[in-house]
Amino acid sequence: MIRVFFLACALVAVNGWSRELKDKFLGRLKEIEGGCAPEVGANADDIAEIMAHKAPSRHEGECMILCFYKRLDMMNDDGTINKEGALKLVDPLRTDDPDLYLKFIAIGKHCSEEVPEEEDKCKYATNLAQCGVKKGKEMGLDQSLFE
Repeated sequence: MIRVFFLACALVAVNGWSRELKDKFLGRLKEIEGGCAPEVGANADDIAEIMAHKAPSRHEGECMILCFYKRLDMMNDDGTINKEGALKLVDPLRTDDPDLYLKFIAIGKHCSEEVPEEEDKCKYATNLAQCGVKKGKEMGLDQSLFE
């Protein structure tokens, strides 16, 4: 399965989740992953970059990030942040791991305030992802996902 760096907030948390939450979330990612590449025209090189935790070098790779965010309800179809959807995604952590939940909330707040919106929504989603990775590292979240 593609362990995509652009799901930084979500994937970083997986290591801290209970087994049940982890399995449920990874199952959902598996359902999503097969549809995004053909939808945005991403090729094997785009996927390889993402699997290697590198920022996409092509626009199609950036659009995979937007596709994943939209399918996880973290972004709306118009490329704006879906705050309610993002909060719903991490809500199970509220009781499973309250400390991690608060870190996600802080990362989301920081990045939504610090990353300027762009006309190119694929680029905007990529910038949000990179912000999430950077802030996650600063907050001490699992470093192995960023290497």
